[in-house]
Amino acid sequence: MSYELKETVLFRILLTLGIIFLIRIGTFIPVPGVNLMDLYAYIDRTPAAKNFINTFSTDNSFVIGLFTLNIFPYINATIFVQLLVAISPELAKLQKEGDMKGRRQITRLTRNITLFLACIQSTGIALSLRPVLYNWTIPLATEIAVALTTGVMIVLWLSDLITDYGIGNGTSLLIYINIVANVP
Repeated sequence: MSYELKETVLFRILLTLGIIFLIRIGTFIPVPGVNLMDLYAYIDRTPAAKNFINTFSTDNSFVIGLFTLNIFPYINATIFVQLLVAISPELAKLQKEGDMKGRRQITRLTRNITLFLACIQSTGIALSLRPVLYNWTIPLATEIAVALTTGVMIVLWLSDLITDYGIGNGTSLLIYINIVANVP
């Protein structure tokens, strides 16, 4: 192996590991306006919430963080676009032609649907925090929804960086890392 090739491979590995580390850290950065003590108190006094949280979190480190939604709205959007391609002849033609213009249009559609789904999911989380947070207001809910939606779009961008400049498919790596992170 030449020196340049080794250096390129090392750069790709370090970039991939750095982005994965950044995303894992971002998962634990609390969303502004969410008082973790109120959240923990609510979870402790509500058995249904406690059981629900224990389904997703193996330890007692549950945080509604900036990257809580992670790559999941994008996965949902990709599935939705695949369903649209199956029923829409125009989208099927764009996908089958395989030229860059068609791929860009499908990618743009997927990202727009990702943004839409992220807005819906983050708004749902913000509204569900109403009984949890004592200082819950509409502006606070909006702030939480915007922070979570922004987190989704940042994670999507970082996964694209892994795909373009790192090692492997960024989306697949993030799915794998999320699964491994929740194994007891």
